[in-house]
Amino acid sequence: MLALSVFIGLVSLVLLAVRPTLGIPAVFIARPFVDTTWPDMIGSIRPTEVYSVAVPTLILLHLVFASGSATFRRMPLRWLWVLWLVDVAFFSGLILYDNDVADGFNIFFRHLNGFVGFFMLQAWFADERYTKRVLLAMAIAGLFPMATGVYEALTGDHWKITVGEGGLIRNIGMYHDGITIRYLALQTILAVTLLTTLYLKRRWLASLLSTAYGGVCAFVMYGAYSKAGILTLGSWLLLWPTLLRKVRTLIVFGLAGLILAGAYSEKLVDTVSVVFNKEIGVAQGDLGVDRSFNGRWYTWKAMLAERESFTSTQRIFGSGQIALGAHNDYLQILFHGGVIGLILYLSMLLVIFGRIVRDLIARIDPWSVAALLAFIMWIVDTIGLVPSAYSGYQWFVWGIVGLAFRKRDDARRAVPAPAPATPRDEINASFDPATAHAAGSGG
Repeated sequence: MLALSVFIGLVSLVLLAVRPTLGIPAVFIARPFVDTTWPDMIGSIRPTEVYSVAVPTLILLHLVFASGSATFRRMPLRWLWVLWLVDVAFFSGLILYDNDVADGFNIFFRHLNGFVGFFMLQAWFADERYTKRVLLAMAIAGLFPMATGVYEALTGDHWKITVGEGGLIRNIGMYHDGITIRYLALQTILAVTLLTTLYLKRRWLASLLSTAYGGVCAFVMYGAYSKAGILTLGSWLLLWPTLLRKVRTLIVFGLAGLILAGAYSEKLVDTVSVVFNKEIGVAQGDLGVDRSFNGRWYTWKAMLAERESFTSTQRIFGSGQIALGAHNDYLQILFHGGVIGLILYLSMLLVIFGRIVRDLIARIDPWSVAALLAFIMWIVDTIGLVPSAYSGYQWFVWGIVGLAFRKRDDARRAVPAPAPATPRDEINASFDPATAHAAGSGG
């Protein structure tokens, strides 16, 4: 598997170096294979780490020489991202200084992939000729990980034993943990949904197959027994048809829910009860709040206690320590970038959310709703995970958001502005034929 994954990864990098419109879809397809190499070492390096550095490096090289619609000046919210990257470079330098060069570059490239994700889809795939290509690539990318998830669910044979709440064994395929197969499932679901809505409206067979594929992804994600995954997918199933006023979709979801409830109600209730057993206990008053979130409160309290020993400079600008195990994105940024880094990160999220809301108020369409769904996915995961540390995850979430913003910006530019009025136009506008006729008759 290592040799196959490395080969697929190298092919995608070659394509990316030659042409982004071919290479970026190839990168999305290759990522699920590359991520299976997480326990492997080639010499002293991991293929996953090399890939997460090579992709943004090639994208930045293309950015330097980009022209036309792919130029940096066409990127939405570009200066906000630049400000964030300046701080990322600063606190990564602190980590480099206090630890070693590898650690500093590790943190820098992890956060850089957020900017790269936001830039690359809007730069080369805003044109409808290429939008379908990258969405199709995301859908194809789900085939391999979803197949491994189905295999585990049907056979009970696991590549790795990962135990969740209540002793449930998670179906995570060949990946390090549940977040990888979960984000790949959600990536596939959103890509398939956009493809079906935008391009397969009149093709009932293709729409049916796409719906079935989405159902398989939901089944695989359910087997990962993830609280965040259940909450995210539940919000998606409610918001997509509601905001877009898809009554038939709501009816289909409702009927599917009734069928599942009738056939598997006891098993579904038991599983959800086990996954959320601590949260249910907290709500009922049987457990303390610190038992929720799978006990992550203890990690958070320990990190905050450690922060008390930092100097004022470390608290403000960054500790110089790696905090990838924080299990909370805001706490991770607080350690990495200090109060300034956290303020910049929160400001960026607020501005992006404000832009999403503004676009929805102006006009609700599939892309504005897709941006909202991707953003919800990010926010849910920031509470108990560190999504800004996962490159592929960021390419997907920020790629969808950036592409949605760019499409709206391009639509505004496409509307021709009214021509400035001339003196003759003003005379004609004030001319009233009836009044003029009456005046002429009276003379």
